[in-house]
Amino acid sequence: MAVDVEDIDWVGAILTYGGGTPEVFLDRLDDEKWIIPHCLTACDIAFAECPAARYRLDSGALSERTFTYVICAMVLRVARWSMRKSESNGAYTRADQVMDMNPPGWEVSPDLHVTKKERALLTGVTEGSAPFGTVSLGLDRAYGR
Repeated sequence: MAVDVEDIDWVGAILTYGGGTPEVFLDRLDDEKWIIPHCLTACDIAFAECPAARYRLDSGALSERTFTYVICAMVLRVARWSMRKSESNGAYTRADQVMDMNPPGWEVSPDLHVTKKERALLTGVTEGSAPFGTVSLGLDRAYGR
């Protein structure tokens, strides 16, 4: 069962996974000219950096929900980066968090990219493990083999 990424409800997914920071999309939800292209580009990047993700998604080994989460996380980082950092009208001053003060998990960035955690979700291989058994350390000669 092949999954067509263009058929995924990206706006709905962004609303679901970006629920903690809805202010990020105040000016972007009415027209889908920002969210959908960014999500589809993030899909292209995810498939290029993790080629196994396409097969895993189509075979069902990678759920559509998890794939959608990874893509939304990539897009949310870019959206949070593009938020205004501060504003003032004379009567009040408001400042958003700067890079050094971001809470854990808010890895904002001006570019779409796949993090280690997201790569592990896409490929199904966590850091420190390998999909195929063990790796030879080259000690065979030391044991006379």
